[in-house]
Amino acid sequence: MTTRVKGALLLLLAFLLGAATGALGFGLYQARTGWWGPRRDPARYQEFQLKRLTQELDLRPDQRQQMEAILRETGQEFVRLREEIGPRFREIRGRSREKIRAILSSEQQAKFEVLEKEWERRAERWRSRAAPGDKASKGP
Repeated sequence: MTTRVKGALLLLLAFLLGAATGALGFGLYQARTGWWGPRRDPARYQEFQLKRLTQELDLRPDQRQQMEAILRETGQEFVRLREEIGPRFREIRGRSREKIRAILSSEQQAKFEVLEKEWERRAERWRSRAAPGDKASKGP
């Protein structure tokens, strides 16, 4: 076996060991925290927070119930807040896009429309994983 082949095999081995170590570390992290996936699901987030606070603060059963009620109430407040600011956010975004279009040439406007469609496609994908009633999107 040539030196070049040995070097390539060692490099491949180092890469594979690194990938395996990363996967193992990520698995351990996920198992420890119990959290992975869309963070936009309020019920799942509240469950995660309640579990963590119960463990970290050694909550009594009555405290756990009170904490659960507080987290649920707060989650509902955040949903209402997003519903309130959503239309204003979309209005500001729309004005911003109109101002951007006004300074672009017709060729640039066509490219900008493609970007807008991509932003909306991403936003729709994001919304499909988000909580119901959560309609934020990305892009100016």
